[in-house]
Amino acid sequence: MNALPPSGAGTADDGLRSVLERFDVGVVVRRMTAGFDRLAAYTSFEWPVDRTAVVRWNVDLIMRWMINGLPPDDYLRSELHEFLRARAVAGQPIEDSILVYRRGARMFWEALLDLAGDEDRAVLVAEWDTVWGCLEDYLDLVVDVFVQAYADQQDAPSTAGDRRARALFDRLCARLPVTIEDRDRAARLGFDLVEPYRPFTARLAGATVADHARLASRLRASGALAFTEGFRVTGLTPDRFGWAVFLDDPRLILAQDSPLPRDRLGSAVDGLRALIEIATRSGRRGRVGADDYLPELLLADSPEASDRIVRRVFGPLERAEAVDLAHTLRCLAAHDFDNTTTAAELPVHRNTLLYRVARIEKLTGLSLKDQRDRTLVLLAVTWEAITADVRSASERPDALG
Repeated sequence: MNALPPSGAGTADDGLRSVLERFDVGVVVRRMTAGFDRLAAYTSFEWPVDRTAVVRWNVDLIMRWMINGLPPDDYLRSELHEFLRARAVAGQPIEDSILVYRRGARMFWEALLDLAGDEDRAVLVAEWDTVWGCLEDYLDLVVDVFVQAYADQQDAPSTAGDRRARALFDRLCARLPVTIEDRDRAARLGFDLVEPYRPFTARLAGATVADHARLASRLRASGALAFTEGFRVTGLTPDRFGWAVFLDDPRLILAQDSPLPRDRLGSAVDGLRALIEIATRSGRRGRVGADDYLPELLLADSPEASDRIVRRVFGPLERAEAVDLAHTLRCLAAHDFDNTTTAAELPVHRNTLLYRVARIEKLTGLSLKDQRDRTLVLLAVTWEAITADVRSASERPDALG
């Protein structure tokens, strides 16, 4: 192993150890967290933990390894196994999980180089093989633990049912001919293959991934074709499926379509995923329907046009670096363009608000007295509020959670 030897070693290793000990680990973690926030394999995966704390845990571990020359003991390996098993339970593909750690190793190295002074940076570059040797040993350990954690999760009975349900759902949505294997899957799951089916997506507000896995298992036991998508449960039910007992849970948010032929199931479920994310953000519980969120769904249905609306409204303000004006415009939209309540909310003098409104209109070319332009602003603000949730619902649902 290429870790640093214990104290008392040669000058070069002592020098590297001193450099590493001078780093503020909190600053390194913030740098890495900013990098992870730009990594799709990281941001598209929902995980009910303090992500910064997880990054800190890993950075602390690798720092101790390099400074003291001591690899993780059995206790730390057990903790690492639980971290990685949680990703498996949440449905993150193993290749994405490993990619996050590999990119993390590079971000760690780049953060050290960026944060070091000239002399310390020279030591790091001279000892790069020692640092990277330890990072590669850690990555090898992570891959080994990942493989075991994912294998453990694959062996769980509830996971096997989840995989069968997902596979059958995908085949039904793809309108593939029903095979003997499909009938066997349906029989094992207790799902009636007679059409039509009612697609649904459900969520337990504030619940864990494990809670959603249990919900999917209960739904399957009641005759639904249900599987987890991290913090959602999606699937199909017969027309007269009994939801009453599930709706007794005050956390449940349920979006369900009418009975549909197979060729419409896929697109319908995409819309339900978006609907459930929008409803969750709004604080709704129980059954929700498309009619409750028509403006939001209209925007979600045309994301490119919605992005263009945001650029039309806020682009000129951003180019002018007028942060206060953008905030003022959002506040106006939130208060029905009423100057008195908006001025009180900001809070600013009413004359200051009128001055800002004049600047907004000059920069954007919009008239905030014109109903059409007001509608444009409302659409832009609405899309800003829901775009992250809608995109997370539509991107790689198998990797979400």
